[in-house]
Amino acid sequence: MKVNNQIRKGYRSLKKRHVFTILGITSAIILFGAIGLYILDSHYRAKGTSGILDTFWWALVTITTVGYGDVVPHSTLGRIVGLILMLSGVVLVSLFTATIASIFVERKIKEGEGLESLKVKDQIVICGWNQNGEKVIEGISIHDKDSSYPIVLVNELDKDEVDSIQYKYRERDLHFVRGNFVKEDVLARANIFRAKAAIILADISNGHSIEKADERTIFGAMAIKSMAPKVRICAELINRENKEYLMRANVDEIAIRGESHGSLLASASIAPGILSMIKALINNEDDNKLWGVEVPSKCVERPCRELGQYFRERWDGLLIALLRERKGIQLDDILSDNVTAIDEFIKRKFEESGKDFFGKGGKIEVIINPSDDLLVVENDRAVVIAKQDPGGVSLIDKFVGPK
Repeated sequence: MKVNNQIRKGYRSLKKRHVFTILGITSAIILFGAIGLYILDSHYRAKGTSGILDTFWWALVTITTVGYGDVVPHSTLGRIVGLILMLSGVVLVSLFTATIASIFVERKIKEGEGLESLKVKDQIVICGWNQNGEKVIEGISIHDKDSSYPIVLVNELDKDEVDSIQYKYRERDLHFVRGNFVKEDVLARANIFRAKAAIILADISNGHSIEKADERTIFGAMAIKSMAPKVRICAELINRENKEYLMRANVDEIAIRGESHGSLLASASIAPGILSMIKALINNEDDNKLWGVEVPSKCVERPCRELGQYFRERWDGLLIALLRERKGIQLDDILSDNVTAIDEFIKRKFEESGKDFFGKGGKIEVIINPSDDLLVVENDRAVVIAKQDPGGVSLIDKFVGPK
């Protein structure tokens, strides 16, 4: 289906620039020249023109200004036909090549302006922009050192600002799509259907007010989930009161701006240095960083004591939390234990709808400072503080999932 859409788009682009008209006129002149020479030089076939295929070959190489000279007109009228082909060829071939070149140039210009549809996949889409936007890119770059995931910016920044960002992170596979991310056509140009994850920032680009940022975040999240339900979304909110709207839209991670600043300031007043330490970890200012890694198979069904010892001895790391996926509610959970006619009716209606109302994934439970005796279960992930990636999946992969 996507291939057919690309073919149709290419066809419309060529038709818009009259490429097919130019090809039609060129073909008609070639046909005129070939038949004309075949008729006018019928008495000179022994001198080189032996058949209609030879005259077609002559007409083609003449109109393209190649002129091999293996077939030449001998009559005066035949030479006049050749002259018409040569003059037509200069005009039509130049026009054809210029038209094709203009298509590529226009596409490049549109790409620079952020108006071209992208072909990337497994990308991380950053919707909106504010003063923390560059920190998000830097955080992705730290945990994705191989640049495995392209980054797509979707916002309404000025071109100069976008150029500055792209130059600063020129080593990244960084793309730009201009437009309002709450609109489906803009998200489609960012190829949201094939994205790994989307990060929605409280958007203040193009003069959008911070008071309306949450409204745009909610609409953007709903648009992404309706177009690409499997894409993981992390959204930033200004007001905590709006969190329930994102939860209804099944947003995976919700960050409330300034939610924990008060408690951090209180802790810093009592224990100096705590705020600086947390800031260094969050902003990647220290050699030690937060890593989200797969639990080694040998530590599964073993107490957390052994898992913490494994990271400490092998990577000089500190285990601070476990991430455990809680099973989401399923249809069987809302049906009664004894199957009744009503249960069968409800189950049949859900199956007939063909839609997944419950989803396959659940919420992530964060177990901070797990007790030594807590058993590690399959699919748990560990959050570790370490100077180097502890041989597992970084936090960015924890968020978007493995490639």
